[in-house]
Amino acid sequence: MRYLVASGLRSAELPPGCRVIADGEAISFEQPWSFGAQLIAQVDDGADLTALTSKPAITAFLVEGIAPPGAGQAFAIGAHRMRDAEAFTPYAARVADVSKEFGCRYIARGGAVTPLAGSFVPDRAVLMEFPSADDVVAFYFSTAYAPLLRIRLSATEPRFVLVARTEALPERTRRAIADGLSKL
Repeated sequence: MRYLVASGLRSAELPPGCRVIADGEAISFEQPWSFGAQLIAQVDDGADLTALTSKPAITAFLVEGIAPPGAGQAFAIGAHRMRDAEAFTPYAARVADVSKEFGCRYIARGGAVTPLAGSFVPDRAVLMEFPSADDVVAFYFSTAYAPLLRIRLSATEPRFVLVARTEALPERTRRAIADGLSKL
């Protein structure tokens, strides 16, 4: 099972064998995600993705999945390039336990990343499914996650993006993100 993470690609442009999981409003919590609107799709074995490699306006990569998507209404893309693998070890060991408290289910975690198009290719990517966008916000800005976030920010070149399954994010969620980011 694989997942496609793409920016600047509309769901109508997906090749056969790809099913949209999330294509709603997206907000980056860390470095600006300047690659365009987000899309997460589940990719069947044998799906031909070669057409995506020739699209100059997109950024896309594949990540190995560990579970099918569930009924969650929000997804988080955690992707980064490693700066200090040894310093990152405590983060990797503890983050799953912390995120579980907020209803997180990993659908891809640390699998192989395969670049398809664009210049951003992470060393590692995770896809997390949450019951709601508010749960993603509560996790990211929680006191339980704060010491791990410091590790993530110092040991990697990080990207963390919230993607609604469909539609826009609630205004209260956008305000909570802006407020949380102003305090970091």
